[in-house]
Amino acid sequence: MTRTLEMFASLLESGKWNRAAHSRPEPNASDAIGPDHDVRSMLIPLRGVVIVFGASNFPLAYGVCGGDTASALAAGCPVVVKEHPAHRNTGRLLAQIARDAIKSSGLDPDILGYVEDDGSDTASLARSLVEHPNAAAVGFTGSTTIGTTLIKIANARPIPIPVFAEMGSVNPNIIFPGALASRSAEIAKQLAASIAARHGQQCTCPGIVLVPSNDRTFADTLEAELAKNPPRRMLSPNVQSSYEKAVAKVSKAVGENVATHAAPDQTLPIILKAPTKAGLSLPEILETEMFGPAAIVLSGTMADSRSAIEKLPGSLTISVWFDHSDRETLDALLPDLADRAGRIIFNGVPTGVRVAEGMVHGGPWPATNRPESTAVGPRAIERWCRPVCYQNAPRTSLPRELGSVGANPRAC
Repeated sequence: MTRTLEMFASLLESGKWNRAAHSRPEPNASDAIGPDHDVRSMLIPLRGVVIVFGASNFPLAYGVCGGDTASALAAGCPVVVKEHPAHRNTGRLLAQIARDAIKSSGLDPDILGYVEDDGSDTASLARSLVEHPNAAAVGFTGSTTIGTTLIKIANARPIPIPVFAEMGSVNPNIIFPGALASRSAEIAKQLAASIAARHGQQCTCPGIVLVPSNDRTFADTLEAELAKNPPRRMLSPNVQSSYEKAVAKVSKAVGENVATHAAPDQTLPIILKAPTKAGLSLPEILETEMFGPAAIVLSGTMADSRSAIEKLPGSLTISVWFDHSDRETLDALLPDLADRAGRIIFNGVPTGVRVAEGMVHGGPWPATNRPESTAVGPRAIERWCRPVCYQNAPRTSLPRELGSVGANPRAC
């Protein structure tokens, strides 16, 4: 959290975030496409407040001072954070620390607001924030159901505002024949550790594993590895309830009964198994995010896996496990994989997101509603901005950032 704030501070100091651009008049005006104006452009912050919805699973990285807040403040937008009822005390403590730090820096602490939510009427509170006339944009991380609701509310305003929603993701893992033959047990062990990490309550948790074999050995190995992890409590009763409902939905589709809890307040890590062809015929198998320590292994041929790829929903990530012998097949599939995810992982698990310029934490619907954006890394700042062009502007009228990219000889 602290290092993310420092990253955006460094980004502002570098002056490289706002995409300042200058198109000078052509030496020969007839070479210009359209009138030969001097035009410059840059990103400016949205006018208004960014509403940030705290996420249930990451009270630090996606909470009061997480990436959404840090990037919005860096853009120049004040922020109001709606706390998540699952970690109210943590959120309030962080909000107080942050506001005290802002005040000690000589700034108005109200550039960071905080709205408490005891969970009694979250829906009305969320609506009032999104509909507030001072709201300029929304940052949300959570379920597809709630994300879609916020998008509808924002679009129904007299002046609609953008919502950047990170929602459901099944994060497929595709195992190729060469990799399966050479290191099946190793891959199963890595995937089990990824599924069990934070008890599966990560937006990049593996949810689907496509295996190019009708032999269930890999699925059994993965199940055995995952069973080594003890049952645990989930983040909140609501998260546990949603997890159990999602597992029951997929279990019913594949005709497999599994126990999701060892005690009323504890859930078990589980693996579901089905033929890949079942996933091709039943959309709920491919499209249901089981947010928790669960995944489904779909077994069949490589041709079946290709067919499944064509039906996969948009995800934050897709992982491919391959060997040298699989390269030709993999390379042929990469364009299709890129169409379905914001990040493609080669021979690795999807959990663990590096905060860096090259990272994309986003993806096609329903992973997000804004596939052109990322919620992680320096480019996350661009969500809270819009481009403005200055045509034939005198040097003295230009923003400082544009005055440094060249002078307008016609207007100075």
